[in-house]
Amino acid sequence: MIVLRGVLGLLLVAHGLVHLLYLAADVPEFSIDRSWLVPKAWRRPVAATLMGATVVGFTLLGLAVWGVPGLRDVWPILAITASGASALLIIAFFHPRLLLGLTIDGALVAVAVTQPIWAQTLTGVG
Repeated sequence: MIVLRGVLGLLLVAHGLVHLLYLAADVPEFSIDRSWLVPKAWRRPVAATLMGATVVGFTLLGLAVWGVPGLRDVWPILAITASGASALLIIAFFHPRLLLGLTIDGALVAVAVTQPIWAQTLTGVG
């Protein structure tokens, strides 16, 4: 169980860190230069806010899965918040290749809302 927690926590942190690719100029899928939703003047501050919330949220969620006291009990809130920020970022600066990210976010929200036994066991809650 410890190895599974370690791997899952690492994957969650990595999922958050991937969103920093929006800062890279040479990754066209992750571009804040185009948005169908956010006006040009607001793109950088909106993207920075959502990136920050996503990275912090998924880092805290990874720590919750690793069993950090105070975080493991609130993992559903962390999962919903981090996934929400991620989904908003992906939708606002949409590229079809990022559909996998939306799928991951949706799956995490579903797990957080339903809180199946395996997820509670994995996080050490319940």
